[in-house]
Amino acid sequence: MGKFGKFLAVTAALFGVAAPASAQILFYPPDLESAPVNGDEQGLFVPQMVGGTPEDIRANLIWNLRSSLNVAALNCQFWPSVMSVDNYNAILTHHADELNAAYEGLKSYFRRTAGRQWQSTMDEYTTTMYQSYVRVGSQRTFCTTAAQAARDALAQPKGQLYLAAQNNMRAMRSSLISYSDATMPYHEPVPLPAIPRLDNACWRGDSYDTRRC
Repeated sequence: MGKFGKFLAVTAALFGVAAPASAQILFYPPDLESAPVNGDEQGLFVPQMVGGTPEDIRANLIWNLRSSLNVAALNCQFWPSVMSVDNYNAILTHHADELNAAYEGLKSYFRRTAGRQWQSTMDEYTTTMYQSYVRVGSQRTFCTTAAQAARDALAQPKGQLYLAAQNNMRAMRSSLISYSDATMPYHEPVPLPAIPRLDNACWRGDSYDTRRC
């Protein structure tokens, strides 16, 4: 480690600055954990499915998870370490059968409820669904939560993607509210300490001498 690298380590030690984990967007993410959902809770999804059977509700639940992770794959690439694109693509492969079944389930729902206009109605519905997960002001919280949901989805065996949806979709919806980081409040100035001296008098070889400076 050169002088500058050692200086950074010294500065962090002097001012108590903890380094975030490599795949971390927020130092202290908000706690959004909640009880699993069924999928028909009021206000959970936009738009709200009306008159769905249990099979329709599960299909809608799974498709909302897919939609939210699709948005994350597009909008969370600012933080490559969370692997939003790679994880999303892996989910599409690992859970392909369940995702296809969910899509067919949505088609059956709209054919039953919208008649000859089912295709355009479904297109409008799914477009609104995708758009409901786009929030610029809460992007850090959303991407943090989406990364957790994607890891959970990949951990589920084939045929059990719905469990990841049940466990994570309340948090996904809650993440669309802008939260402050505990150590770096959002939209607030962060006070910075004075920068230590860097001249040669402060160094003994490659070691920074705090007693001199």
